[in-house]
This record gives sequence, C-alpha cells and structure tokens, in this order.
Amino acid sequence: MYKFRSKKMILPLCFCVLSALLTPALVHAELGGSGNTAARDIAAQREAQERKLEKKRLKAEAEAAKKASEAQQGQPADAQQPVENQPEKPAAQ
Repeated sequence: MYKFRSKKMILPLCFCVLSALLTPALVHAELGGSGNTAARDIAAQREAQERKLEKKRLKAEAEAAKKASEAQQGQPADAQQPVENQPEKPAAQ
C-alpha cells in the first residue's frame, strides 16, 4: 500500500475515508429506508384513488339493484311492508 511519511497526513485521510463510507448509510437511515419518498407518495395517491373508484362503483351497483327491484315489484324499494304474522306496534306506548 502507500507509505505516508507524515502522521499528520494519516489522520485527515482516515477522516475522509470514514466519512465517505458512512455518508450513504446515514442518508439511507434518515430517509426511512427507501430513499425515495416520491414513489411512496405516488403509491398512496393511487391507492386512495382506487378506493374512491371502488366506492363509486359499489354505490352505482347498489342503485342499479335498487332500481331493478323497484321495477320488478312495481313499488319503491324503500317502502316497508309489515310482515303478515307480526302485529303492528302502536307508535305511542
């Protein structure tokens, strides 16, 4: 290897080498392991958008099923009919 004549030269050289070796590890630990926060943000946005689309799709399917049941029965699906075997309860007791 290299022979350094002065011990004054060895100390700064060791400091430079150690700092060069440790800098990537410190940056990696500071950023949370991945090193790229923009990719995580984009993935989270895509996930949220997919959830919104899924909710819209489920709501549309529920409305379509409700309209289909109304068309079959000829009356609104929201109207509740009392069951034949159960007596109606008066509102004020």
